[in-house]
Amino acid sequence: MVHHAFTLAGETLHALPSGALYWPAQALLAVSDLHFGKSERRVRRGGMALPPYEAQDTLTRLQSDLDATRAATVICLGDSFDDLAASDGLPDDARLWIARLQAGRRWIWAEGNHDPGPVDLGGTHLAELRMAPLTFRHIADP
Repeated sequence: MVHHAFTLAGETLHALPSGALYWPAQALLAVSDLHFGKSERRVRRGGMALPPYEAQDTLTRLQSDLDATRAATVICLGDSFDDLAASDGLPDDARLWIARLQAGRRWIWAEGNHDPGPVDLGGTHLAELRMAPLTFRHIADP
């Protein structure tokens, strides 16, 4: 698996080419700003549609990272959806794909500035995840 290893707070982390972060000691994969539903939201607000492949591309990259790392825990660090309505508009095939990715794993949706509420896609919704010595969240806390 191609990655850049670095140490933070005494923990070895792997920055992956996809932009994800893997914490081998905890078998945790952290991803952020997936923005599912971006095209649908743009159309809803009178904008031009984006190509309909955004969810497929995002899920393909996420699947690749999960295949490579075998992560037991996934935390989606906010802005997983472009807004609350976007999770409702997610196509059935994308919902099924997410369910397959979640199977056998702890899956956490952390709230972001676009998606502060819980989503109806399985997993747990949290404002942040604390796993000493690290805390995972979308919105910085000084």
